[in-house]
Amino acid sequence: MNYNTLKIDELKELLKERGLSVTGRKQQLVQALIDYDSQNNHTDSTVPAATATTSVSAEKEELDEPMNTSSNEVKTDQGEKNVSISEPVRQTICISDVNQLSEKERIELRRQKFGACGPSTEAEKRLARSKRLGAASEDDKRKLRQERFGMISEADKIKNRRERFGTMSRVNDPDHEKKIQVRKLRFGLK
Repeated sequence: MNYNTLKIDELKELLKERGLSVTGRKQQLVQALIDYDSQNNHTDSTVPAATATTSVSAEKEELDEPMNTSSNEVKTDQGEKNVSISEPVRQTICISDVNQLSEKERIELRRQKFGACGPSTEAEKRLARSKRLGAASEDDKRKLRQERFGMISEADKIKNRRERFGTMSRVNDPDHEKKIQVRKLRFGLK
């Protein structure tokens, strides 16, 4: 059956009979019916009542005409080059199945349907944004900024001082920490 010749109301009735979603543009409705028919023809030998009444001539017309799929062919001026662009196939869920799902599952299905990758918490939003933009963490951002503007980290400053003056900084010296602890114990300051 050629679904492109049908009106939107007729397409919606066919979709309701098959238990599919009835929302969308005409081309999306046609594509959903075509997908449903192709899945049922390959997996099931049973045919719904609406399609069982089609005549043999209608089936021949369907086979003779090329099927209108979601891929569009674009011809260039250079000659015989064809570039096909395919749209993602959307998953259709029966309305009765949606009513049985929990609220969180409904929200997740809605996000998938509309292409929103929206995390729910503020921290998840920031993490997702940082992943999209390339910088993974705050430390990585700081290092990149230091490299960009020529800023020197604390460890590099201490290393440069050691090289310049030949003295050891006591800030990161583990022996210095032990000496301080021994003094505190000796004088009872702990």
